Amino acid sequence: MWLKKCTCFLLACVAVFGCLFTPVAAAELGEQKVEIEERRASGKFDFDIPAKTLMKASSSFPMEYGETVTITASYTPASASMDFGLIDSDGTFYPVRANNGSINQTIRIDLRGNYTFAIRNNSSYTVNVFGFVNY
Repeated sequence: MWLKKCTCFLLACVAVFGCLFTPVAAAELGEQKVEIEERRASGKFDFDIPAKTLMKASSSFPMEYGETVTITASYTPASASMDFGLIDSDGTFYPVRANNGSINQTIRIDLRGNYTFAIRNNSSYTVNVFGFVNY
């Protein structure tokens, strides 16, 4: 019995002293600053666009190569001929034709620059347009 108690006491001492005298090291890490910049916007629109008219947003948005713009919209009457798209800083309109009163299209930017959302009514009558554009 005495041998068993001594063995337990000896093992307990080894465990305690082993934990107390374990070498410890510390490392100092330099401060790292990470900036994440994501320029994204979303806009809702609902308006009437007169016949044979191109209407564009009041402001442009800077876009990088590979970024996307998603247009989700509906219009009435559904028989209207409508183009939705982007105008670049040179004034060139990049249209996507809508069909049957709606559009759900994602446009991928191929050239860095400032772009403005625009809608063109190719019909000979006024069209009501409503939806969202996400940059």
